[in-house]
Amino acid sequence: MNIIERIEKYLNEGRMEKAQAIPANIKRKINKDISIVIKPTYFDKIPLDEIFNVLKKYDIIVIQEDGRPWEGFLTGGINKTEQVHFDLGWTWKKDNRGCHPVIPNANLQLSYYKMESGRFEIISYIGE
Repeated sequence: MNIIERIEKYLNEGRMEKAQAIPANIKRKINKDISIVIKPTYFDKIPLDEIFNVLKKYDIIVIQEDGRPWEGFLTGGINKTEQVHFDLGWTWKKDNRGCHPVIPNANLQLSYYKMESGRFEIISYIGE
């Protein structure tokens, strides 16, 4: 087996099935709820918890590349807009390792910019 075949085998071993898609009408509801959270547009801190809570209301969580719940922090945003795309999974669907398969038709889009005032300008929505 050559190196390319070994790499592909390694990458595909941990690959998980895709989760059930989010219906379009639910996406619209989620985006409406997120827009209420970020309606002020300018924040002293990035309202990740509040946005994640909207997703939890619909049994959706933000996940890392390995399918586990997202843990991390955001950096940057000073003098440029940062854009982050989070994978999503259903709270109720896990494999035997506790990993959530990626929802195929949705991800959380988050853009933030730290202004000279120290406040953050936030844009967030569920995209594809």
